[in-house]
Amino acid sequence: MIENEYSPLRKFVAGFVNVTDEEWRLHEAVLRRRNLKKGEWIIKQGQICEYVSFINYGCFRIYNIVKEEEVTTDFRFEGHYITDYRSFLTQQPSTEYIIALEDAEVIELHYNDMQTLYEKVPSWQKYGRLIAEFLYIKVTERAQSLLFDSPEELYTRLMKERPKVIENMPQRYIASYLGIQPESLSRIRKRMMTQDGRDV
Repeated sequence: MIENEYSPLRKFVAGFVNVTDEEWRLHEAVLRRRNLKKGEWIIKQGQICEYVSFINYGCFRIYNIVKEEEVTTDFRFEGHYITDYRSFLTQQPSTEYIIALEDAEVIELHYNDMQTLYEKVPSWQKYGRLIAEFLYIKVTERAQSLLFDSPEELYTRLMKERPKVIENMPQRYIASYLGIQPESLSRIRKRMMTQDGRDV
């Protein structure tokens, strides 16, 4: 396989389905690269999400506006997709904001091109189904965690499963993602550090 700017995406795809070189060329032919500056949005509330984007580099925050407050719902880093999947699939206006937290590059696939690939290539249809199932599981696990886990359990799980969030995101964003106030997160972190025998 020739290494190029699309190689990280192809490696990601290979984790779900095997595609031939010809099937990949059909896919690559309809992709486009997009560079974003820090603070630039992929999508804003009210816009229709026309693209599913794979992050080559950079990181993003997904948030909603609830009672005039920003509520962080997720983070995405290089090597993963970023999109308002509901808006993308339904072609209805988004309720989300997706913003670049640093300079970034994404690889975009338009909704119409995706539908064409589904019609022409069975392996891409299978890939789409597997990705949808993967995302559904993640969303369900997140909803159940918010419902049943304590704030400290949520933070511990985040540390274990998504250390990049802990290492790279401001505390106010992490607190919002966990559904707590920054002051509560500070107390949780202090308790955990004390239990580990470290200075606070």
